Amino acid sequence: MNVDFHLHTTESDGVLEASALLRTVASVGMDRFSVTDHDTLAVYERHADMLARFGERVITGIEVSTNTGNREVHILGYNIPIGPSPLREILVDRTQTRQRRAERIVEALNAQGVEISMADVRRHATGLMVGRPHIARALVDIGAARDVSDAFDRYIGADCKAYLPSSAVTPARAIQAINASGGISVLAHPTRSRAEELLEELVRDGLRGIEAYSPSHTAHDTERFRRLAHVHRLVMTAGTDFHGPTETNPYPGVDVDEADLAGFLALLPPSAH
Repeated sequence: MNVDFHLHTTESDGVLEASALLRTVASVGMDRFSVTDHDTLAVYERHADMLARFGERVITGIEVSTNTGNREVHILGYNIPIGPSPLREILVDRTQTRQRRAERIVEALNAQGVEISMADVRRHATGLMVGRPHIARALVDIGAARDVSDAFDRYIGADCKAYLPSSAVTPARAIQAINASGGISVLAHPTRSRAEELLEELVRDGLRGIEAYSPSHTAHDTERFRRLAHVHRLVMTAGTDFHGPTETNPYPGVDVDEADLAGFLALLPPSAH
């Protein structure tokens, strides 16, 4: 199967508007996919008609930013209801929280001698959410970084002076809220921020899946996550964390053996199978 359960639009920090992303998905001929914007389900509320054309190929999703100690961990949630839910309750002030965080990061960059303003950042944020990728793109624009990866490595990555956590929500709270909402909680990009080191703890908290397949994983990574999924009885998902076309990843989509996704797909309601 060709799938991608980790896509972003301009409703959070993606480069493509929903219509452009969905055209890309259609051109790839993806079997199943999910738009998982950060801390918001806005794409499903504002673009319901466009998404409805894909029928059961689309699975409702979200990526919840969490923090534990000084480590940022992202939890994906699938099959999330659009109306009121326990998850909604912990996302109420996320737009304002991210705005304040961006302002504080800009202040920290200024203190380091980097001449960047919130106006520079907002030029890259067409939706309500402001995230680090918007700041990274602004840093590239003003010539302070070669590219987005360089901006993260030098200025705003987790080990940098201008880094600030995006959330006071813990992974456990996000997992429990997703599960209580009838959703499927999945650890996103487990190699990032050494998130896989927390796997046993997250499983105790109720985690139900792991993003085993990703272009950012080596073959060894993927085999390790497949093995861990079996050990901890987790379902497996696949995603590119697609924020927009890049030279190395111009299109979303991951080719996966359908048998590895069977556990995940079996957790979806019958109408979505």
